[in-house]
Amino acid sequence: MTENAATGGAQPRFFDAPAEQADILQDAIEDLYERRLDVAVVRQAWREPQLASVAAALDAGGRDPGWNRPNAVMPPEDIQVLGTAATPTYSTPTGPTLDRYLEDANWYERTPLFAGGFDPTEAVAAAIARHSGGRSVELLQTPGGRRFSPFTVRRLGEGKGIGLHHDLHTSLAMFKEVAPGLDRRTLVSWVFTLQGPEAGGELCVYNCPPDEPNPPKLANGFTWDLAGIEHRYGSVKISTNTGDLFLFASARLLHRVAPVVGPRARFTLGGFLALDAGGNRVLFWS
Repeated sequence: MTENAATGGAQPRFFDAPAEQADILQDAIEDLYERRLDVAVVRQAWREPQLASVAAALDAGGRDPGWNRPNAVMPPEDIQVLGTAATPTYSTPTGPTLDRYLEDANWYERTPLFAGGFDPTEAVAAAIARHSGGRSVELLQTPGGRRFSPFTVRRLGEGKGIGLHHDLHTSLAMFKEVAPGLDRRTLVSWVFTLQGPEAGGELCVYNCPPDEPNPPKLANGFTWDLAGIEHRYGSVKISTNTGDLFLFASARLLHRVAPVVGPRARFTLGGFLALDAGGNRVLFWS
């Protein structure tokens, strides 16, 4: 379900479609770059029957599969992550070092979640390719051939969410080697839902760019004023279920994940993507 709100400005440009109509979004990545589109949702884009069981298994019996808790010092945003994300966190505000990140890039080989020889990296690449406009889809690598992580798995428990932010990660020091090969006009987030919560956990996207002059902030001058943001900017609020995919221009648009309501956790598998500098390939990572 997608809800619209345009209290104080134009809504983000979005398209919400069932998988049967996904051909309409075959150029979605280019459209996100060219500002013809801001948010795309494809319902039941990934129909792998194991998706729901993966989330159930991760929560079964209190077993810890190796969750990282990079935001543990900020309880409302205490996300649990399998893998190390190439992003700022409360524990690493400027992101991980490249070496530290690459050490954990093969986390899935140590902790496989899917049975029967299923390759989630191939499945992710194939799903992204349906929206690449015919471009090849490849995992991001360093100039020396070291592979980035293809995805992370993220869990948000009851009361947990992700605060307002823009994804400006390619300016981090860990991207120094690879940034020249990327089209950095924006960054696209891609996320599959493994399990939706009972309520809450929506992706909320606001039509507020990172260079917006004088956006609503609290008295400390750096914390976003959520009430002010919601009053001033048009937005969309997107609920997702198992197998749904969303892609959006996460460097261009302010966004958050609303707190989860109820005991059932929100599980997602996702990452980021960008066109290469020549516009000929789609490169993805997490």
